[in-house]
Amino acid sequence: MAGNTPRGIRKRLNAAGAPRYQVRYLVRDPTSASGWVETSATFATLREAKAFKAERDNEAALGTRRFDPRLGRITLARIWQQYSASKKPAVSPKTWSGYTQHWQLRIAPHFGHIPVDEISRRNVQQFVDALTVGPWAKVSTLRLLRSVLEVAREDGRIHHNPAHGVSAGRIPERERHRYLTAPQVAALAGACKDQGDVVTILAYTGLRWSELVGLRVGDIDLTTRRLHVRRAAPEVEGRIIIGPPKTRAAKRTVPLPQIVIDALTPRITGRQPDQPAITSPNGSMLRSNNWRRHAHWSQALRTTKLAPLTIHDLRHTYASLARKSGADLRYVQKTMGHSTPTVTANVYSDLYSDELDQVATNLDRLHTTATVNTTITGQEPDKTNQPWSPQTVFMQFREGGPGWDRTSDLPRVKRTLFH
Repeated sequence: MAGNTPRGIRKRLNAAGAPRYQVRYLVRDPTSASGWVETSATFATLREAKAFKAERDNEAALGTRRFDPRLGRITLARIWQQYSASKKPAVSPKTWSGYTQHWQLRIAPHFGHIPVDEISRRNVQQFVDALTVGPWAKVSTLRLLRSVLEVAREDGRIHHNPAHGVSAGRIPERERHRYLTAPQVAALAGACKDQGDVVTILAYTGLRWSELVGLRVGDIDLTTRRLHVRRAAPEVEGRIIIGPPKTRAAKRTVPLPQIVIDALTPRITGRQPDQPAITSPNGSMLRSNNWRRHAHWSQALRTTKLAPLTIHDLRHTYASLARKSGADLRYVQKTMGHSTPTVTANVYSDLYSDELDQVATNLDRLHTTATVNTTITGQEPDKTNQPWSPQTVFMQFREGGPGWDRTSDLPRVKRTLFH
């Protein structure tokens, strides 16, 4: 039944008598004599069929590779193998371990055996909605599935990525970071006894735990007061895997304050450059669980009343201490190994909340200064955008500047400056 359908589209009726629209077109096939073979795609509406045919005609006109629906019969598990081959070498072992868990525990059992061209957006949305995991695990699972399906789309196996536009639900705001003050760091280090130097090093260098474990004696230069982060040793599935840091930006140089030099000196003195700088009491590489036990971490937190606190919170503490010491955003970004200042600003935006209060305080001070100037001198406020500070007001009064009377104006100046 051709009907009034455009050329190249055939209208047919299925077994239930409903219309279907078939688009026939050519794709390359090296096994055929001509190098081309005719294939087809069927749609429920004429509008979809027209849109699909227009895209195929455009491909033919531009000479680009033509979409071949036969390529979509491959299962998602095969695409995962292809994805793994290119992605695994590009990420850290710990990150890849997380990807593997998302795939094996959630994605593979549901989609692994299904041809990629049979996975619809509705299927993906239903899958995400049914996940019984936390919101961040749900988001991570969806992102991985979307990335794997994107490989299939880029290879021409599917026309659209069905995971695009799928929602993982509302993502809750991350909890505010926990920051320790310098006295709290000292108290916690003291409570951890002979392992307290590790607390000091982490809080005053901003190292990740894996970077501390991967640190070698040769990476520390006490003379120039520098520490070089060149590798990391994360614990993945019970094994310590030594490799490059988490990102390119994580390879960095960190300046050492004297308190850290004092902590590192007994750790590295007389040892070979290629040996681990920080080791366990028996001389082996640090493991976080074992270190917590040796440091009596839980008891130390109870003693200092700092619970709850994680080891990674000591890295956040470094950002806070550096900020309080006057370090600008660029410095914090470099020493913490973030890729851009924007990343640092997003992660530690709460460190800038105090600056909002300072702005308000400064505005109040400007207003007060202008009021004092008008009240005491009887003149209009300075219009030069450089209002007098309280110190300037006092100096003008003391030196008996124009418009000032030391006898009559003294009570007003005292009330303004000290109240």
